[in-house]
Amino acid sequence: MNEEEISTQEEPENVLRGKSAIVWLKILIIFALIIGIFSEYIIVIFKPYMNLTSADAVPPMEFSSAIAFLSYTFLLLIFGIVMFISIFKFCKWMYVSIKTLRKFAPTKFSPIVAIILTLIPWVCGIFDYFIFKDILAHQESILKSSNASFVAPKPGILKWILILSIILLVPSILSEFFVCRLINLLLLFPICLLYIKSMNFIIENEKTLYSLDKPENT
Repeated sequence: MNEEEISTQEEPENVLRGKSAIVWLKILIIFALIIGIFSEYIIVIFKPYMNLTSADAVPPMEFSSAIAFLSYTFLLLIFGIVMFISIFKFCKWMYVSIKTLRKFAPTKFSPIVAIILTLIPWVCGIFDYFIFKDILAHQESILKSSNASFVAPKPGILKWILILSIILLVPSILSEFFVCRLINLLLLFPICLLYIKSMNFIIENEKTLYSLDKPENT
């Protein structure tokens, strides 16, 4: 057994869960790009059918269009599964992270409240900014009071999650317009990257917190 395997085995369960959530978030980004591009293609194909009235004759569907629609449906199904797994892992990681923090000091958000807020569509990024900020603030306070090292993210990382999430509200609501859908897709990537960076800092501090809490559990 090499040193890397030993190091992985010694990592706390929630640290591994957080790293797994990041992996699934990256997979989700890839699928979101594919779905976003494919959606525009499907809209172009089916636009003639969308504008039909009850009196109009339905034009025959080409074989290639039918295949494209079936492929898109299959991709949506896979995307839904990936999204469900990503959200589940993220929420489970966040729940345990906050629960661990509350062993040392009370947090602004309880684990349940944090999960509820992060599941609200469109505004979840705004809430996650405050949740991440609270987690990092408590990690810093606890670790510094214990003379342990604290890994601090750059201030702009969390602020940009908030800023981009607010900007994203408009194109998300007006998604019937192509420009809004394009902006929505383009903003998704920097927001996800900021999430990943923030999570990495929280996970690193969580390792140190685990070492402080470990003697109590053994």
